[in-house]
Amino acid sequence: MSKFQVGIILGAIVLLTVAVLIITGILPGLRGDENAGGNIVMWGFEDENVFNNPFHEFGQSRPNVIIRYQKKNRVDFEGEFLNAIARGESPDIIVFPSNLLSKHKDKLSFAPSSQITEREITQQFVESANSFLGQQNDILGIPLYGDSLVLYFNKDIFTKNLVTMPPKTWNEFLNLAQKMTSKDSSGNILVSGAALGRASNINNATGILTALFLQAGEKIVNEKGATVLGDLPQDSNAQVRPAEEALRFFADFANPTKTAQSWSAALPEARDTFTGGKLAMYLGFSGEYDLIRSKNPHLNFGVSALPQLSKEARPITSGQLFALSVPMASKNQNLAWSLAKFLTASKISALFAASKNNVSPRRDVLPSYSGDSVKSVFAESILALKIWNDPDPVRSEGILRTMIEDLALGKSTMRDAIDKAKAKFNQR
Repeated sequence: MSKFQVGIILGAIVLLTVAVLIITGILPGLRGDENAGGNIVMWGFEDENVFNNPFHEFGQSRPNVIIRYQKKNRVDFEGEFLNAIARGESPDIIVFPSNLLSKHKDKLSFAPSSQITEREITQQFVESANSFLGQQNDILGIPLYGDSLVLYFNKDIFTKNLVTMPPKTWNEFLNLAQKMTSKDSSGNILVSGAALGRASNINNATGILTALFLQAGEKIVNEKGATVLGDLPQDSNAQVRPAEEALRFFADFANPTKTAQSWSAALPEARDTFTGGKLAMYLGFSGEYDLIRSKNPHLNFGVSALPQLSKEARPITSGQLFALSVPMASKNQNLAWSLAKFLTASKISALFAASKNNVSPRRDVLPSYSGDSVKSVFAESILALKIWNDPDPVRSEGILRTMIEDLALGKSTMRDAIDKAKAKFNQR
């Protein structure tokens, strides 16, 4: 037997021995990591008590793991995250909003296939979960919850105007808004049918306009990161630009020269107008439900899915998906991904959603909400949630708000407002 053959045999024996030691847990490896102890720092946007029970359950099977949770403000999250990485103090697991993916996905690690696969993401979670898949179907996050745009409506105003059902389409929405808007002799709006058309006193203006864009086929920014706002779709024979069609519909609600006018910059902010009982239909996010209830416990209101272009159209709404992600700078990636997988399993996901008065993004949990008048709408809406490739949420918000206001104030024509917005997107 040659020295070369002896070397191959000895090498094989060494590899086999190491593999056995890893499997038995004597040497660290995949098996050892599953039961390893350590400290995990987690960042999220909820109160810590929401996670107390799930953390306790995780600790029963992993008694050597200590989880330190830190609640963060969504407004300050991005800056704090970048600063923590720069200081070498990165958290190990974070609740990551989908609108920051385009800007910061390079700072997130990929989930090991031993924890979760692309097939599990696409089959077990809502379709918007695909936004957390990388170019090679690597997994950047496991969905924890969503926040989708829905329609809140004042039941008393509906009853007073003999309206029995919330609108399913935007044409129905437009007709009802006109019907339920009342004005004084000078044309001032006393009760508004719907709040659209301005950004100055509609906090959700960009979310509403984005939903209209997406329903019309306007991508704003395509999959490759190129700004396509105002372009004609390449895969259709449309003669009208989707962005113009959507923006015109939105703007007419605050145009005093249009019969569709139901809103004015002179009115209080939209949600305040709704909780004050002076707005028939309010387009808000599912996460606002408890806040609306707390601001006016006596408000008689209902929730419905966002109107669509037609009853036959595939439902689309805007919003965000929040996933559990593990930063590249984490020193405990395997352990952090184990926690992420645990917190997004069916049982824990359902319990977490219940604690937030929300719904789980898991397909196997969503049918359980069918008997609830509110959560069934939230379930329907998270299934319809579509995520756009937002390059920079703060800049995008400012660009779209300026576009809305410039058009409303007559500073720009429809085409000019869109073109200026596109130019600003391209300045990044």
